[in-house]
Amino acid sequence: MKKGYTFILLFFFILCFSQKPEYPQPKDGYKKVELKLPQKENEKDYKIEIFVTFMMTVTKCDTPSSTVKLEREYLLSGNRYVYYEVKNHNIETVVLISDKCKEKISKKVYNFPLNEEYESQRPYIFYIPKKMNVEYRIWKAEPKYIEVK
Repeated sequence: MKKGYTFILLFFFILCFSQKPEYPQPKDGYKKVELKLPQKENEKDYKIEIFVTFMMTVTKCDTPSSTVKLEREYLLSGNRYVYYEVKNHNIETVVLISDKCKEKISKKVYNFPLNEEYESQRPYIFYIPKKMNVEYRIWKAEPKYIEVK
């Protein structure tokens, strides 16, 4: 009888915890982007900086920047299976205007970055408007602290 209960408990455990999470489908006008990082030694020494970018036509001297924010959402309660979504639909762009330049060019516009821990075991999931892209860069911390004197 004990073996039967153990088998049922083991089967239930495997059934519950071996499934991949089912993330929601993207809304209309949005796309789902999955970022899978390569495995590294000492991942706790690394961080990633994530940007949402898009192209904009401005004059050559203008400096565009975006106010788009990635907001953290959770698939399950208890802060499990995190994903990121662009919530603010009004994409404002700040442009420093200069009267000296008239030539129009296409520039990549970056938002304020999102900094996260480096994790190669799980993918980072993003829901962003179709005209935007996700870019990232990896930062490495020095293993020792430097004392200020």
